[in-house]
Amino acid sequence: MNIQNSNQFQNTFTGRAQIIKEADKICRQVNSNFPHFSPSYSWINFKKPEAFDPLFCKKEEKLSYIRFQADNAASRFKYYKNTLILVKRLACANCGELADITYLCCKIKNLKDVSAIGLYGFDKQNNKYIDYDHVAVCFKSGKKKIIIDPWFGFADFVENCRVIYRERYHEFFENFNPKFKLLFKKEPRVCLNKEDVNRLKNIFPQLK
Repeated sequence: MNIQNSNQFQNTFTGRAQIIKEADKICRQVNSNFPHFSPSYSWINFKKPEAFDPLFCKKEEKLSYIRFQADNAASRFKYYKNTLILVKRLACANCGELADITYLCCKIKNLKDVSAIGLYGFDKQNNKYIDYDHVAVCFKSGKKKIIIDPWFGFADFVENCRVIYRERYHEFFENFNPKFKLLFKKEPRVCLNKEDVNRLKNIFPQLK
């Protein structure tokens, strides 16, 4: 599926743009092929004392192991290979791991200007950014920017995402202030070249 050069995307009779439907497919493709337990999502969403539960601690240990193996990889290629193999094997991931998988999926599909983005609040009075410690993926279609957030499980235009995060998910972000402007900034994640993407595509055909 290649949707990068499609300028014909218009709102359909259902009221949802075709490009958003395609982005939503990517979101579901990532989550269905890499089923996972998210320690952060479980802790925040259910507000249970799971930090003291052996199963929860075990998942945290697995997540730390995934990140250690990725961060100590010898190359960009091995960073992604290690991440995807271990997320699949251990069924554990937070927003960062899911953003990495989604980034790769978007690159495989030849989308334009793909990047990881972080969510921030801007405190205008003190002229500073508040890091909400959340990562998703952004790409361009024509003049529009689209965000895919596999951790929350949605995709939409950037302007709509501001409303979605503010109204549906603000409780997930520590120190969230509705008065602060919601901004998305590119994150310094590990980027891939075409050769790496092609090699990974052959290893993980479920992301094609």
